[in-house]
Amino acid sequence: MLRRPSMQDLSRAHASAARALAQRIATLGHRAWIVGGAVRDLALGRTPADVDMASAATPDEVERTGFRTVPVGRAFGTLVVLVDGLEVQHTTFRSEAGYADARRPSSVQFGATVEEDASRRDFTCNALYLDPSTDEVLDPTGGLPHLAARELHCVGVARERFQEDGLRLVRMARFAAQLELVPAPDVLAAAEAARGALRGVSPERVLIELETLFARPNGARALELLWSCDLLVLAVPGLVERLGRDLETAFRERAATLRELGPAPGLVRGLAALYGPDPVATNAFGHAERRRALDVLDQLRVARSTRSAVAAAWAVACEVAPLARVPASRAQRVAWMQSPGFDDGLALARAWNRHLRRGTLVVDALVAEREALGPDGVSPAPWLAAQDLEDAGIPRGPAWGRILREAEVEQLDGGLATRDAALAWLARRASELGHDGGNTLRSAKDSG
Repeated sequence: MLRRPSMQDLSRAHASAARALAQRIATLGHRAWIVGGAVRDLALGRTPADVDMASAATPDEVERTGFRTVPVGRAFGTLVVLVDGLEVQHTTFRSEAGYADARRPSSVQFGATVEEDASRRDFTCNALYLDPSTDEVLDPTGGLPHLAARELHCVGVARERFQEDGLRLVRMARFAAQLELVPAPDVLAAAEAARGALRGVSPERVLIELETLFARPNGARALELLWSCDLLVLAVPGLVERLGRDLETAFRERAATLRELGPAPGLVRGLAALYGPDPVATNAFGHAERRRALDVLDQLRVARSTRSAVAAAWAVACEVAPLARVPASRAQRVAWMQSPGFDDGLALARAWNRHLRRGTLVVDALVAEREALGPDGVSPAPWLAAQDLEDAGIPRGPAWGRILREAEVEQLDGGLATRDAALAWLARRASELGHDGGNTLRSAKDSG
């Protein structure tokens, strides 16, 4: 049920910061308003995560309020104002024209009224204004009736809004999904007609939008809406290469995986599902294929840490998902637990198996075992160290790393329960090295 937006429903910290900034701006002769998503969320009965404000005060004037400011987009009238430890973004009322690069307006005119400012916004639900001092609400484009009807409408002519900035096509799907709105017929028609505007959108901006999409509920629905409007493959770089020839089937499989991942899977799991293998072909998604998928993912300009996290998730998921039973080797199980991709990989494996109606017993067992082991059990202090190998008379070389890895496996599998047992095992290995013909103790001594 739609509510009247009110300061009473805003958190105390955000309400205090908004009122403080509005009072300072009032001393300059301007009336400041909370605008956009915070007002929309209040109307929907949701808790705003942050507060944006707007007024006719220019950046120069806002800088004279006495609060510390950060010029995040000063040329376009936007400053971040730090009020009592909170960041409040303030943008001067403005009108815009001539989006030559399908992103930024070629010209910006600072304005004096809410109506001017509302005319340049994307959707009517984001063109809502709340006075933090008086609780007055302004709705110059009819956003509140549209929210009440559960409809998503553009401000003004929909096709013009999309042509100005192609990223609004992606935002259309995200808002519709996450706010549970239905795009108006003219919005859908305009979105399909303006699909070419996506070619002017940088991968970095798409990535930011995907990160927001995967951090909130109904991400799969947003992608499905983009797909139905024939927008997804243009919006997401490299996606055609990952989906292959049967685009429809491949996309449906990945959308189903995303739904099984839960309401807000996060960027790593979302990208791993979207760019990863078809759930029925995880056995074929070996190291070489994963490398090729990562090369495609690079087109999205992801951070190196995100890329590594996706790769680690794939490595675990593709080994675990096809298993019908838990591996007998404790060392193998612990090796998965030690991987930085364990949590994301198991979540992905669980989503694949749920979608395919396969059991999740292996995943559940691994999760339970990791919890039972705790950090010390997953990464126990090794019984043997390099000094022990030197004391055993084994020369430095490739054999050291191999022996230490063997000892770790034996320890994790329960074969070496004490340090004394490990030292006895090492003595036997040193003796074996003294008699075999490879990289051995005897050959190393002879070569010295």
